[in-house]
Amino acid sequence: MKINKLIYTLFILFSLQYYVLARKYSHYYERNLEDELIDLISRNLNQISSDSTEVSQESYNDENKVELDDPVDVDLWNKLNDEDIKKMPQIDDYSSEKQAKSWLKWYLRVSKRYHQISVLLGWNHKTNLTEENRKAMSAQHLKSAPFGRQTLPIAKKFDEYMTHSSDEDLKRTYDRLARGTVSNNDENVKKSSKLHAQLEQIYSTAEVCELNDNTKCYTLSPYLERLMQIEKDYDRLLWAWKGWHNQCGNKIRPVYLPYIDLLDENIKENGYKDEAQKWIEEYEMGNETEFESILDQSLQDIMPFYEQLHAFVRGRLCEIYPKRFDCNGPIPAHLLGNMWAQQWQNRLDDLMPYPDVPLVNITRILYKKKYTIEKMYKTAENFFTSINLYPMTPKFWARSMFTKPVDRDVVCHASAFDFRYHNDYRVKICTIMDDDYFYTIHHEMGHIEYYMSYANQRYDYQDGANSGFHEAIGDTIGMYAISPRHLVKIGFLDEESINSHYEMNFLMRMALQKVAFLPFAYVMDKYRFALFRHEINRDTELNAKWWALRIQYGGIMAPVPRSDPENFDAGAKFHIPSGTPYARYFIAHILQFQFYRAMCRLQGQTKRLHMCDIYGNKHVGERFKEMLAMGSSKPWSEILESLTGENKLEPQAMVDFFEPLYKWLKMENLARGYPVGWK
Repeated sequence: MKINKLIYTLFILFSLQYYVLARKYSHYYERNLEDELIDLISRNLNQISSDSTEVSQESYNDENKVELDDPVDVDLWNKLNDEDIKKMPQIDDYSSEKQAKSWLKWYLRVSKRYHQISVLLGWNHKTNLTEENRKAMSAQHLKSAPFGRQTLPIAKKFDEYMTHSSDEDLKRTYDRLARGTVSNNDENVKKSSKLHAQLEQIYSTAEVCELNDNTKCYTLSPYLERLMQIEKDYDRLLWAWKGWHNQCGNKIRPVYLPYIDLLDENIKENGYKDEAQKWIEEYEMGNETEFESILDQSLQDIMPFYEQLHAFVRGRLCEIYPKRFDCNGPIPAHLLGNMWAQQWQNRLDDLMPYPDVPLVNITRILYKKKYTIEKMYKTAENFFTSINLYPMTPKFWARSMFTKPVDRDVVCHASAFDFRYHNDYRVKICTIMDDDYFYTIHHEMGHIEYYMSYANQRYDYQDGANSGFHEAIGDTIGMYAISPRHLVKIGFLDEESINSHYEMNFLMRMALQKVAFLPFAYVMDKYRFALFRHEINRDTELNAKWWALRIQYGGIMAPVPRSDPENFDAGAKFHIPSGTPYARYFIAHILQFQFYRAMCRLQGQTKRLHMCDIYGNKHVGERFKEMLAMGSSKPWSEILESLTGENKLEPQAMVDFFEPLYKWLKMENLARGYPVGWK
């Protein structure tokens, strides 16, 4: 392809402007325009569209590697299930292991088809938010509901007897099947499906308009997210924060409350006290009291470090924004480089221990090396294959959504999909070329690696050891992907640039991402558990309780007064309207440091863990793959032990990783007179 002269000229003109972007000045709209132009130019210069879906489809179709007409056939699958359901094995003895195995084989065959249909329709809707796709999901829920109503009582009956079986696999299988829930009310199924789709629609399409120009309006991704990352002006950040929480959270509130009422009604029909009990049961970490005690203790173990980090960040922000907030109290949520103040690494430029030794700008390197969106994914794939994990499948490249479409509304929240059908694995990411997405790509493809690793397990064991494992796998790989040693290996960083000051800055960057996240993750489900248990007065404290918890456990406050009858700031976070449990992310942030430490030890590194890189180490990769391949076939504690030698959450692994920074923070806060804690 010949480079168009106009494109080339634009490249020359705007290449200089890119460095203005990289320095993160506060002219947001100029930066946004530059982002788009640079991305356009980069794609043309590399002769590859950033829509990797199209690129991959062309190349793979030419080689007949992808049969684009072989997706799940919804009508056929439903017809096959209708026929199979009529052939359910007869049961006359629930204590019979032979009958239990026969019935299980039948159940898994039907259940797998319904799962495949559900994933496909969910994918269709999330990548094209239309009423037609919503109705298709709702209709399928109604179609599959009778199967659940028919089989759950049977599974529970078998479980009563199989719990005494000497066959550990059979015992485990029926224990898990008996936890299922069904709805006996088709009207409620319709209502909940419609409300859930409405919640996703509100979140994905909400816009914030300029105060003085309501024709200029912006969605969360990529516009508002990008602004929160790079803007420094206090009032501009406040406009974005308040606008998003009002336009999204306030609209979520009247839909979310009736939605969780339906969930509550359904969960009680299934013998649970509330939704919290059901969510906690899935983790296999004891009853409610035991589970919450584990999380409480894990947070307490990290809090001394978090409080030192919080003190340093607050002290620096108080110097940048004098007289804007109480320097002894909580930090306003809009100042931390993230719409929800859940991770703070985007403020690293203002928080580096040694500003004269800046970290490598991965975003700038990506453009300098003429990366494309597709090449970012290929780089991640190369990491996995270097440690003897799997290459992505042809269907991954042909069917994933790698960039945000311009012709339709989609759910941009990054996620991975396992169709459990003919090697069909996909990601859905509205990728832009920057360091955050470089990390996110490795994370989401880590999920795909997990899917592929346990694909040989029986259908019901094709899952993470617990939901925290799945998130931890992706994050573990993400940590390695941005480690200084790995960036040297892939040519993003010069070896001579690394010294003790650089390492300390890197540890600060990681702490702002990982340690800062824990109180937020903890509060997300602590808040919802209280809501599910009817411990929150919806009229007077639905919003106030959210901020009370954010302040209590994280020292983060709303930047402006909020009104409880109107605001619902928790609802402005994706996982609330989507109904996604969040304790998994808290657990994952502990587990990933255990995985990381264990794999570093396997290659003989026990100190300066932040400088560890397993890239190219096939022995370590094989050990990792062995753990991944177990899926959920064993209790999570046994699976964890197979790699780490530990059988419980160990927050000390995180403390070990950050030990040099923890010592530095304590001395620095003392020297600067920064108070620790918040009122």
